[in-house]
Amino acid sequence: MENNTIEKHNVAPYLSVLLGAKSTKEEMCSVHEIITQILADESSDEMSIGSTIVDDVGELGTVKITSYTIAKSPSWAKGIDLKDLEHHVFVSFNVRDHLAFYFSEKGKKDTIREFFGKKRLPNLFPIPISKLNGNFINEDEIKMLWLSGIHGRDNFKADSKVLGGKSVADTLDPLIDQSYMMSAVRTEIWGTKSKTSVGINPFKSSIWRGPCKDWPTFENRVLEILDILSVNSSESDSPIGILSYPISQPNELERPYDFSLVDYDFLPEEDGQHRKELLKKLQYDFHAELTHSFIESDISLNIFHKGNKVGHICVEVEVDDYKVNFKIKSEAPDVKKHFEQYKRVFIYPELVKCWFESGHAVVNGMVFRTGYQDVEYNKFLWADFEQYDITKEKPGNNPQKPALKDIGKEKSLFCWVQKCWSGNWLTPNEFNTTENPKGWLYCDDGAGEKADFIHYVKHDTLHLISLIHVKASKSSENSRKISVGAHDVVLNQAIKNLRYTSRKVLVEDLKVRHDNAAHKGCWHDGKSANPEDFFNELLALKDNKHIKTRVVVVQPHTQKSTYEKNIGSKIKTQLDVLLVSAENAIRSSGADFHIIGFADKKI
Repeated sequence: MENNTIEKHNVAPYLSVLLGAKSTKEEMCSVHEIITQILADESSDEMSIGSTIVDDVGELGTVKITSYTIAKSPSWAKGIDLKDLEHHVFVSFNVRDHLAFYFSEKGKKDTIREFFGKKRLPNLFPIPISKLNGNFINEDEIKMLWLSGIHGRDNFKADSKVLGGKSVADTLDPLIDQSYMMSAVRTEIWGTKSKTSVGINPFKSSIWRGPCKDWPTFENRVLEILDILSVNSSESDSPIGILSYPISQPNELERPYDFSLVDYDFLPEEDGQHRKELLKKLQYDFHAELTHSFIESDISLNIFHKGNKVGHICVEVEVDDYKVNFKIKSEAPDVKKHFEQYKRVFIYPELVKCWFESGHAVVNGMVFRTGYQDVEYNKFLWADFEQYDITKEKPGNNPQKPALKDIGKEKSLFCWVQKCWSGNWLTPNEFNTTENPKGWLYCDDGAGEKADFIHYVKHDTLHLISLIHVKASKSSENSRKISVGAHDVVLNQAIKNLRYTSRKVLVEDLKVRHDNAAHKGCWHDGKSANPEDFFNELLALKDNKHIKTRVVVVQPHTQKSTYEKNIGSKIKTQLDVLLVSAENAIRSSGADFHIIGFADKKI
């Protein structure tokens, strides 16, 4: 069939359309032609545009249909001039001020969506997400729900998940699922004679419904969608209560209370080497502390390099089409070289995590309104860490190449574990440290580690295996606040490594890693020992029924007095949500979970 012979009755597609709204400045007569030209400009194949049909639809609408062909080389062909001919059609509907676009060619909806509001389509805009939510999402009738995590890739939860069922929203977990956003939904909707199911992705301004048997069916269904948008003014920013929602304007942001960067280890290589290298440089030697800002929505930071202040910066959070940009409002470098190095993170918004007292979070390059549930953890174990340096994780002067042979000879947290760790307790009330360590302690620090330390001791009739994860405090100042960022990375590492708590897998893996390592510390009752003897001790526990595994996180950033003083605050609630979620994940694997904070002397 040649392009110029296509008529309306020849078009009966799968209904999946891109939606838009035009400003009063735009005449519909030009939009279809401009998009046709964009399709031609963006195509990497030979494209031949056929004729365009123009017709009236409904009382106040028009439709335009343009057919075209593209000649493609087969993906398997090499060294031969072969072309596959594909026939495609582009359809645009205009009803009042709303438009719907259908593209038979795959991927073109997303391509054209990127041009909305830009130079070539300056008066064509996406439908506001709140309007799509309000008109098409019925929380009680959701059949499929696509979720994306805003917790970041360094989290123990899935990056994304799809749920299906009769009323999916009822199955959401208020604790676990509040760190997800809805990316798409399929729901029963509006008052047709029989219930109708539609799919909607509000971020892509996309609606889909399914195959259409003929052109009148397709046309009527598209007009039904456009009529709903034209007639109804329903809006909803959060159609499913439990989930987090990105916001299009940062107007409500107030009082940032926690700031951190994405962890270097969890940024995928393919996400851009410049960002990866930047994070690697900043991970150990730099940290930033929030300071009071004249404008409550701004992020005002003092930047430190190896504990010394190197400058101050104040940035404003801007949002364009749900994507965050950071606008630098003021800067005051003290040490220009280090300050400039840290300042570069604001070029890459997806590297920054920041939480606000107003209930918002900047994560993954977007601003979310979060709905943190009122949960309490309040199960911290508290240690005083004596004369040890809580800001120093490992011995040596280079955090990237620690002097693991010096464990126990300095005042780092690794040294604290080696000198003071006691596994001889079962309940939090019995928790204690010691000057005479008992049992076996093995340091597994390094890439692919199962934990920083593995400790084994027999206590009464139980064999206790502790996987100990250590994280240095961001600061040793008494004035330091509660920090979610200080905990999320180490908690996520602890949970991810849980699958190695099976003793057989654990020992086999430790052996392989030990054989490939230059140095692995091992101690028995506080004295240096042979790691092989430790492995044999663990192997001898095979089939023993009296074994308890526990995951222990050492993070002295949280001070007992500050934590107890913040009852009811947003920051404590958010940290508690993280800790309760971590505890649930660890307990579901059959292990116990404990976290150790700093027992300060304040009353």
